[in-house]
Amino acid sequence: MKSSLNLIVLFFFIIFSCKDIKTSTPNELIKNSSHNDTTIINKSKTTILHNNTIDKKWYGAYNTRFDYGKIGGMNAGWDLEIIINSEQIIVSGSGYQIGFKDEVTAIQEGNKLILKYKKNLDGYTLGESMNQEFILTEDNGSFYVQSEWIDSDIITKPKAKGFKISKEKQ
Repeated sequence: MKSSLNLIVLFFFIIFSCKDIKTSTPNELIKNSSHNDTTIINKSKTTILHNNTIDKKWYGAYNTRFDYGKIGGMNAGWDLEIIINSEQIIVSGSGYQIGFKDEVTAIQEGNKLILKYKKNLDGYTLGESMNQEFILTEDNGSFYVQSEWIDSDIITKPKAKGFKISKEKQ
């Protein structure tokens, strides 16, 4: 009788101990099969590591300037910067009547990298309403960008693949 009671107590101890271990694990990894993303779920936040599936040829810092010409006697325009590395992708624009800094996710489709809004880091939140914020296109080592952010009244006109953007490797 005493040994049966000890076994029952031991059984309940093991069940509750395993439950505590299972629920106290700080992080869980979940593979998202639709984009091969890895999601780390922490009690306080969710982070998507999104660059595991894009080609490293996209890694680097992209920069261009969009000029409006002289407005009020001053040269007006804005600068676009896209930084892509294994950790994150940050897109920022600053200049004449514009200022934003967004973290985006990426989907590679052939020679195009489609950048979609993830969250705003600073400035305007207009990016969240855009279906895709930016599209980078690679053509024989040259890169082009397309976006709703780029107004039609800028002086520089786009090529067939978009606006030319320079890339520096990181």
